[in-house]
Amino acid sequence: MNGNSKPHFVSFLKENRTKEEAKALHDQRIRDSREIFEKFEDQFSFRHCHVCGNDDYINIDKFDERYSIVKCNFCCSEYVNPAPSKNALDYYYNNSSCNEIFGKLLRKRARKKNIISNERILALLEIINKLLESNKKIRVLDVGCSSGALIFDLKKQLIEQNLNEHVEIVGIDIDKNAIENSVSEDITLVHASLEQFVLSNPSKFDLVIHFELIEHLFNPFDFVVDIHKILQDNGLMYFHTPNNLGLDNQAIGYNEFRPLAHGIFPPMHLQAFTTQNISHFLLRTNFQVLDIQTPGNFDVDIVRTFLKDNSDPDFVAIKSFKEENLAILQKLLKRLKASSHLSVLAKKV
Repeated sequence: MNGNSKPHFVSFLKENRTKEEAKALHDQRIRDSREIFEKFEDQFSFRHCHVCGNDDYINIDKFDERYSIVKCNFCCSEYVNPAPSKNALDYYYNNSSCNEIFGKLLRKRARKKNIISNERILALLEIINKLLESNKKIRVLDVGCSSGALIFDLKKQLIEQNLNEHVEIVGIDIDKNAIENSVSEDITLVHASLEQFVLSNPSKFDLVIHFELIEHLFNPFDFVVDIHKILQDNGLMYFHTPNNLGLDNQAIGYNEFRPLAHGIFPPMHLQAFTTQNISHFLLRTNFQVLDIQTPGNFDVDIVRTFLKDNSDPDFVAIKSFKEENLAILQKLLKRLKASSHLSVLAKKV
């Protein structure tokens, strides 16, 4: 967007999902969350802080009066502690109805032009073109690819730009149902965790991408260490995750309804990242941070549409803004890195 151009207001309900779809998915996520807690609570285990590695914390409000949420006393990062076990998470991602509902929403979005996929594809094309300046062919790994909607859209753009023969893309996901319901037979998807994939695939990748994944993991530190292992020297990692300091995450608490899952939403989102703690986290895993952005488009519309009228009046005031003012505010949030959607580009060192 040109700095002098008039900002365009982006509607969450037009670009992402309807109110009915958002409510149905949220309610099912809560039901599935309670099922996991009831089935596996005795297997939950305590963790060190996902960002700094310390284990000194204070308890804050529980999620759904069940899951314990804590704040690190060293770096102020928030996370679920104790957290669901690997067995609980495997059960959740392979059996819970909310993941099937979400998969259908992603497949519905495939093959349709929308601001989410368009902006991600443009960012990826820029990174890929930069890598191809010094490589005749590159390999890309999409971790947590679900049914492959993003890979499908990316390959279409690579074909249009005559780059497809220079880019090999592989997607992996632990959700067997999503892999078996691929959006296309022309993409390569593998049912595996990253840990399993690293052990069985000695070949290196030039770029590893993951979108809204790192917040789901019991041990995100080990996950990024595995990415480091599978990357070529000076290889790149590009990912998105919720920004817990972003506007709508701050305006709407994690125990209130919000059409997108909060930074904390167990057993799905087990820890929250921010524009502040992500650099510390990546330095511990031997990555150099190249760029941090918050390219979100939905903050002001989510607050305007879904925030309760009896909430913090500073945030409720947004409900009275005209769309042109909301568009300006959203543009400022992106520029000031205060949107609730976080993107990071980092290089293996």
